[in-house]
Amino acid sequence: MTSRLLTPANQITILRLVFIPLFAILEVERDYGWALAILAAAMISDFADGVLARLRQEESALGVALDPIADKFLMATAFLLLSFHGALPWWLTILVLSRDGIVLATTLLISLIAGYRPFRPSLLGKISTFFQMATILVAVYSQASVSTISHAMVRVSVYLTFGFTIASGVHYLLTLPNRIGQRPAEESPASAGNQTKAAPSTTSNRE
Repeated sequence: MTSRLLTPANQITILRLVFIPLFAILEVERDYGWALAILAAAMISDFADGVLARLRQEESALGVALDPIADKFLMATAFLLLSFHGALPWWLTILVLSRDGIVLATTLLISLIAGYRPFRPSLLGKISTFFQMATILVAVYSQASVSTISHAMVRVSVYLTFGFTIASGVHYLLTLPNRIGQRPAEESPASAGNQTKAAPSTTSNRE
């Protein structure tokens, strides 16, 4: 059981969780060069764990849960620290964290009331996350290498992140009724069929 949970992909995801306090310490200490290196390693691990899980066919419930948690903790930590240091505007941090908080609260509420629903990220959500991570990376780079070009890159990435965060949030709200109407995973037609087929063998085992 342990080997099936601690797959190589999940170990990489756990490593990304370890990167978060390291990045925070380096950012607080204003060691921006190393903070940029740790942040880049964390982002590479985000790509690597998904690819590895698919290649090895080891996608697991633990990985599905841990991966977005690691991403959100990393982004929340980075946005807060970068805003505190003046590298990013506070209004963007509040917008990003509020959007994620609303999505998380809505998902948990629906799951508690109506049962689990497969809330998979939309294309807009994925694009929004990409620009949020890119904005963090550019902002830390601008701290490590202060220049007119780096500041211009930060401004452009900030407004792109703003636009896609708003768009993905509106899209989530518009598609919420469809998401609520989706069958819970355990009540899907395929699983229902499997349960029906498995019923006779279960009975015979009991007999």
